Amino acid sequence: MADNETGTGVLLFLTGAAVGAALGVLFAPRAGSETREQLADWLRERRERGDELVQKLKDESLAKKEALGAAAKAAKDAYREVNAKHHADAAA
Repeated sequence: MADNETGTGVLLFLTGAAVGAALGVLFAPRAGSETREQLADWLRERRERGDELVQKLKDESLAKKEALGAAAKAAKDAYREVNAKHHADAAA
């Protein structure tokens, strides 16, 4: 129960910080065009970072998928080998 409350508190804090930062940027003593340009640059950087993160996750998941496939194949081969040996010993 306490973990859920802590997580909620942290989420609320981060949300408040983001809203406060956005309001600070919007009400800063700059021309509107400068503020919009700065905000657009910030959003563009976040989008690029997000795209990089998505690509990294895709690459990592592909590598893990290949490793899992190789492990499954090795397990299947080992099972067949043990099973064949067991049947050979039973027949003898």
